This record gives sequence, structure tokens and C-alpha cells, in this order.
Amino acid sequence: MAAIDARGDDVVLTLQDNERSLMLTVFTDLAALLAEDGDSDDDRPDSENWEARLGLVDRPRPEDPALLRLLPDVDPDDDERSAEFRRLTEFDLKQAKAHNVRIVLLGLSKGNDISLTRDEVLAWMKGLNDLRLVLAVRLEIDTEEAQEEKYAHREDLSESEDLTLTLYDFLTWIQDRLTTALLNQMQGDDEI
Repeated sequence: MAAIDARGDDVVLTLQDNERSLMLTVFTDLAALLAEDGDSDDDRPDSENWEARLGLVDRPRPEDPALLRLLPDVDPDDDERSAEFRRLTEFDLKQAKAHNVRIVLLGLSKGNDISLTRDEVLAWMKGLNDLRLVLAVRLEIDTEEAQEEKYAHREDLSESEDLTLTLYDFLTWIQDRLTTALLNQMQGDDEI
């Protein structure tokens, strides 16, 4: 099972081969979800990128509920206000989320023992949170009660849902341990 240790100024995450492989897969999927509408710098001419960055391009509301969870409406009761906010902020928000995912994927590409700086730990925590939000949407967990219901009736879940819930738990554990390691370092305590 994965282990997380604070070593000096870094946090070291040690994964098993199957854990690392699974994380590579799901974070690659998250990167694809964030790039779904072609916001990649490589996909647009420079003039269109600048227009998007400056908020000059209308941004359609995501149809995928998971992407909408990552890029929510600012005001669910006011479509016009939400559209304006999305036009002004979505490009940068997606770029920031994609940047965090790239940092996670870069770390995962280095092998099973991943040494993370404080900034990298923060990017991992944000990336893990975004991935957990996507999984929660896919599992239809939108409240604490819905989550408790999933666990209470786990035996009734399909094999796919059960595996997704297990992945959700694993990512939650890693996020929690990274948070604890970072907080301990910030307090000058290297013990986890």
C-alpha cells in the first residue's frame, strides 16, 4: 500500500506498481476531460488563445455534469450572470486545473518513489480534489447523506461502482496524508 513520508523539505509518496498505474490512468482521463473543448494552447491559434484569456470569447456551459462540477455556475439562479462569469474566468480556471494535473502526471512518470516539493504537494492536493469531485459526480454523491447511503448499501453497487468507490477512498486517503505531511512540515514537525 502507498506510503507518505516527510523527508527534510520534501514529501515522498511511495506507490505500488498497480497504484501508480491506476493513478496514471485516472489523471490522464482527468486531463482529457479538462481539454475536451480544445482549450489547449496547442489547439488554438495565438489570437484565439489571447481572446479566450482576456474573456472575449463566450464559454458554453459544460454539458458533462463532472466538468460542470469542476467549473460550476457562479449563480445557478442567474444564467446571464453565470455566463458572464464563465466567459471571464473559465479559461484561466481550466488552465490552472490542467497545470495541477500535469504536475501529478509528471510526478507519476518518475517511478514509484515520488519526491514532492511543497509547491508540488499543493498541486497534488488540488489535482486529487478535482479528481475526487469528478468521481463523486460519477457516483452520484452530492451530499454527505448520499455518501453515507453508498457505503451503507455497498453490497448493492455494481462492480464498476464499487471499484470507483474504492478508488475514491484511495485518493481521499492520499490527499489526507499529503495534507497532514504538509501541515506537519509547516509546523516544523516531520512526523506523520
